[in-house]
Amino acid sequence: MTLMKKIATLLLALCVLASVPALAEQDLTGRPVADGVVAAARFVDVTAPYGGTLASFDLRTGDQVAQGDALVSYVTTDLYAPEDGVVKALFVAEGDDAAAAMARYGALAGLEPATGYRVQATTTGADKSNENKILHLGETLYFKTSGTNATEGVGRVTAVSGDAYTVEVQSGDFDLNADVTLYRRDNYAATSAVGKGKVTRRDALLVASAGRVAEVAVAEGASVKAGDLLMRLVGADAAPSAFAPDVLATAAGVVEQVAVTPGQQVWKGALLVRIGLTDMLEVRADVDEVDLGTLKVGDLVPVTLDMKPGNVLMATVTEISQLGVSKQNAAYFAVHATIPAGSGMLGASASLYLPVQ
Repeated sequence: MTLMKKIATLLLALCVLASVPALAEQDLTGRPVADGVVAAARFVDVTAPYGGTLASFDLRTGDQVAQGDALVSYVTTDLYAPEDGVVKALFVAEGDDAAAAMARYGALAGLEPATGYRVQATTTGADKSNENKILHLGETLYFKTSGTNATEGVGRVTAVSGDAYTVEVQSGDFDLNADVTLYRRDNYAATSAVGKGKVTRRDALLVASAGRVAEVAVAEGASVKAGDLLMRLVGADAAPSAFAPDVLATAAGVVEQVAVTPGQQVWKGALLVRIGLTDMLEVRADVDEVDLGTLKVGDLVPVTLDMKPGNVLMATVTEISQLGVSKQNAAYFAVHATIPAGSGMLGASASLYLPVQ
């Protein structure tokens, strides 16, 4: 049956159903009966909008969801400020491709570090002691300019290469390119001198990554602390208009199937969740071939639900399988028949009464 014919059959059946009262007083004795279950007559499949890894979630089969509810979420690539500073440039916005920004600008964002100066030094002028000519990563040094109005500062060794080393300025207000002498002790004694250097400006801190930008958490000009979130990214195959980390329900209903597990890696288009729509219910039953008789699509048949045994409903047959399944030396055919919305709960047991042969 074509889709248009099936829809027309459903509409006609609903009209007839609305005009037929429940057969609460009808005698069903002697009629063949098939065991069935209440199910959603229609469903929607929610698929993965892009590839990635799923975060932890607690969605379960049978959960009721509203349109727009978050079903599952992706693990995002989160970028944090490497140190205190100011966001001087943002080269991307939400939905942008990080690879394109990297190719054009060499970064997704640029930060000016709060400690914006450093000293490029060598052991030239160090005390004759061999120890004062050997610098160690991470050690604290003291330095000052020459003259009567000398400026003093404190820094930390961040790089060592042979006789050359770099000191990050942590305190002190120096002019760019100022010449300083560096010491191991804060008394600036000549015996603790470890060399001479020049104050230079630190390079901007560049933030790089790959993927589709899902969130930009800062604005240009914002001051940030080390560890502050800068932006989140998702899979590169995400569309510019579908990059949210949360996958939302596209319709209200009941979860019939959760096809994935937390931590699973999924590809674009993979089935995530099937939602049964509760605006139209049906009874699904496997009918023995000997009881099928003249039953056809469009017929009205009585149905009772185990949860409401005294209430007889009239159901409209919408589908009869053309391929039987062998069970206990008999062929059984799947029959679907619609019942009014709200008649029962999904998964409830039902009885489908068939025409007397």
